[in-house]
Amino acid sequence: MAKESKLVYASTIIPQPLAVAIAHKELSCVVVESGHGNTQVAPISRAPIRDAIVALNRGGSEANAITAEILKDAGYGDLAREENLVRKVKENIGLLPLELDEAINYAKRNPEQVRAVYQVPGTRIKIDLAEYSWTRFLIGEYVFNPNHEVFQSYFKRGMPRPSDTRIGDITFYGTLDMAETIIRAVERCPVELQPHLYAHIILSGGNFMWKPLSLLKGITVDSQTKLQYMLRNKGLENVNVKLSAEPQYAVWRGCIVYGYAVPTSYHWEWEKMEGWIYHEK
Repeated sequence: MAKESKLVYASTIIPQPLAVAIAHKELSCVVVESGHGNTQVAPISRAPIRDAIVALNRGGSEANAITAEILKDAGYGDLAREENLVRKVKENIGLLPLELDEAINYAKRNPEQVRAVYQVPGTRIKIDLAEYSWTRFLIGEYVFNPNHEVFQSYFKRGMPRPSDTRIGDITFYGTLDMAETIIRAVERCPVELQPHLYAHIILSGGNFMWKPLSLLKGITVDSQTKLQYMLRNKGLENVNVKLSAEPQYAVWRGCIVYGYAVPTSYHWEWEKMEGWIYHEK
């Protein structure tokens, strides 16, 4: 395409996690990049440690799937077939709980405080989950831990369970929880590097854009608080998780910085996977 348009003089390739690390000016860290289709956890020490990368076969699409099931249960089965609407419902009523069981118990004791109502812009359609409003906590939880027992009923009713998938020599895990995924990645790295990696974990991607409600402080949280809580529950104390200021754009910012930093005289080398690929005029 570059040759056909003659608008691109040269191009290069950079792994997404490395672009995120560059955007945050980090030399050694763990980048957790989660988009619509999948999630990858990449330890970085100047460059991605390729043998330590662990991938998940789930992303924002799984949160959409559980949202659709919730809409069906609440009596909105006709709307659950519209993908764009399901995504908007997820973004507007979905919540991430610190501890799912406690959040569900709180919701059932205080139904009006957690009631989920969404007015579809430009229409007369109003979605009210009413007594099913407690399920809004499932939307965020499913991204981080699809193994919770509450999801078993959805699997039994036909919602696809995220499955392990192998592409080349990489296994994309389906139901591994987010904290365990990070631990597996870090423990593939040299022992002396592991404490530094745990202290510099960066979350990037639209799948981490969960906002807590001020009325439900301590019950609903953002992604960095949730993941830090999960890691500490697995016995890790000196953990620091940071959410990218603009999770959806961190990759692009890093790519721009990388593009300016690579000298134009540096031609592409497949062995190093670095440099510029020049296109014929």
